[in-house]
Amino acid sequence: MQQKNYTDPKTKIAIIGGTSFIGNKLLSLLSKKKFQIIATYNNKKNVIKNIKITWKKLDLNKKKKNYFKYLNSPDIVINLAWPNIPNYLLKKHFKTFILQKKLNYNLINNGLENLIILGTCYEYGKISGKLNESLKPKPVIPYAKAKFELFKSIITLKKKKTFKLSWLRPFFVYGNNRKRKTLFSLLKDYEKNKIKKLKVCGELVRDFVPVDFLCRSILKIINLNDDIGLLNICTGRPMKLSKFVKFNVRDKKKFSKIEMNGKNPNNFEAKKFWGCNKKLKKIIR
Repeated sequence: MQQKNYTDPKTKIAIIGGTSFIGNKLLSLLSKKKFQIIATYNNKKNVIKNIKITWKKLDLNKKKKNYFKYLNSPDIVINLAWPNIPNYLLKKHFKTFILQKKLNYNLINNGLENLIILGTCYEYGKISGKLNESLKPKPVIPYAKAKFELFKSIITLKKKKTFKLSWLRPFFVYGNNRKRKTLFSLLKDYEKNKIKKLKVCGELVRDFVPVDFLCRSILKIINLNDDIGLLNICTGRPMKLSKFVKFNVRDKKKFSKIEMNGKNPNNFEAKKFWGCNKKLKKIIR
């Protein structure tokens, strides 16, 4: 495979899931570079208007013969698409796995040389403490099981085809997400008096990742043009939920009124877990 320089302005980068929360942020960053950008949408009303972005409608339920050609034969594909989040327990995730497997196989079999794709930290399962890439995944929920099945299917394809793969496992990504309600958006609503009361499980320990950090990590991976394999996207710093709340609610009076003794509704998670960023630091230092 011929080595390519991904800082070249002729480089074509396709973003599958360009209208997603992460997709929006990543496109905003990439559009400041000299890449040729192709992005996909399912609903045109969510499209960001930018003359540097070529938009393509993509509905995986409507099969195409050659997705690689349809996306203008990109040098690299960043696959962010996955519906029904945060409904992690839905059986529909297994249907998404089948559609995603067909999509990624089609791209690679038709010439794609570099694939970056989002997995999830939930692939590790209900494990406590610092989680590194060498741990054997034990996913317990349909969303994570489906993601891990996709990962295994792509690894199987690598035995037959030559291509570069970066499978990213982001931890708890946060930012101004207009797509759905998150803890971060609830905190902002609380600050603006849009909601009067807030109750959280303050003793939970998580690895909170700013969405800008995730997107800049992806940009670094693009420029490296390497076969990275599994990679945690995390800070490596465990943080109590109560501390995260305090960091994002600066008004001391408002913060003092937040109830910290709530229960975690996600019984599939360990109480305390965070990512090991040793491998990531070597890449983005």
